Amino acid sequence: MVWVEKYRPKKIADLIVSDSILDQISKWIDLWKEGTPVKKAMILYGPPGVGKTTTVHVIANELGWPVVEMNASDLRNRDSMKRIALMASIYGDLTTIGENRSGPNKIVLIDEADNIFEGRSRQSGGDTGGISELAKIIKSTRNPIVLTMNEYYEFRRKSSASEIINEALNIEFLQYKRRNDTDYKQFRMKLLARINQILREEGIKIGQSQIMDIVERNENDIRGILNDIESIRDYGQGGASSQADVGYRDSAQNIYKAISTTFKSQDYNKVLRTLYDKDFTTEDYMMWIDQNLPDEAQEPKDLMDAYEVLSRADRLVGRVFKKQHYAFKMYAEEMSAGVSVMIKEKNEHYVKYKFPEIIKSMSRMREARRSREQLLMKLSVAAHTSKRKTRDYFWFYSYLATRDKKFLEGIEKMLQLSDKEVARLKKSGK
Repeated sequence: MVWVEKYRPKKIADLIVSDSILDQISKWIDLWKEGTPVKKAMILYGPPGVGKTTTVHVIANELGWPVVEMNASDLRNRDSMKRIALMASIYGDLTTIGENRSGPNKIVLIDEADNIFEGRSRQSGGDTGGISELAKIIKSTRNPIVLTMNEYYEFRRKSSASEIINEALNIEFLQYKRRNDTDYKQFRMKLLARINQILREEGIKIGQSQIMDIVERNENDIRGILNDIESIRDYGQGGASSQADVGYRDSAQNIYKAISTTFKSQDYNKVLRTLYDKDFTTEDYMMWIDQNLPDEAQEPKDLMDAYEVLSRADRLVGRVFKKQHYAFKMYAEEMSAGVSVMIKEKNEHYVKYKFPEIIKSMSRMREARRSREQLLMKLSVAAHTSKRKTRDYFWFYSYLATRDKKFLEGIEKMLQLSDKEVARLKKSGK
């Protein structure tokens, strides 16, 4: 089973969101339980991967309520909205339509609600009239309705959208952005604690610096982080890769010059001047030094002194991330440049600088993730469902592929899977 599904939160305490967001959601639910909701709907909006839909399911699980969900694979025009959402929101149970209930006993989830539109299309399957109909449903609902959105501000421009927004508690999932505030710090602390817990359960050892690198490169996208760490388990951390990340390739010449100056020059100020117009990060600079330092420092004493300087710079970077004082990263860079004066005996021979192995490892993981996303897209099209839902049940497809030869042959032929995609499908089911 893929980690995104295996480690999906089951309890509110497992959610990686800030305390302020949990507090707002809890108060909204409490008012519903008391039968006195001020806002009958709640909108959770933010970029994909921040846990909006998961949050809804976890809350419902804690309350013991089922979730009636309409997602990207459902038709959300006026007729479908009346047929499904109206009954689910007004009546306590779809199996006992016509019975009045004293209080709510389910949560209605409209996932990716920003895709609903108000215009009228002649093509079948369109979401015509969905917004205005949903606004009416919210006003008359007897059960809490939650809408998740990726493009909230685009949704606001649509006709009748204000009727929904005004009737809803609007919560933006911003804690995943790099902000020096309490919400972000709480999120970051919960995220790192959760990652380390998963690593312990899986018996995988990864250095904290590499964990931080994965978190930063995924911009705190929880799904992306889990996918990358899972890829380390699947593909290992060693070995070389010829497919380096495009961004790193573009800046290779610039960083090559900086590294060469760092190792060959005795003039510390010259090294700093080389770094003034750099197009790479402080962490990249330090990784390049770390990778190539043993080839440049010929004397053990020089190597020891240089690594001591680099180690201090690395500790400073760790404190920068911990305290969220990013402006101080420049001092770590200047400390790293001090390697130039630590190497007394310069290597006069040509040294072909090697690409940092950790960056190659990240590139392999990104390539593996892209391959998996392509496979998910093919499966979702064949199953007539959303890619998100296919991802949730990917473990089942993998299970069948490893145990049913006819199923594997059939799906390979129907979807025209490549050898790598077949291998990926079979590997996940083991």
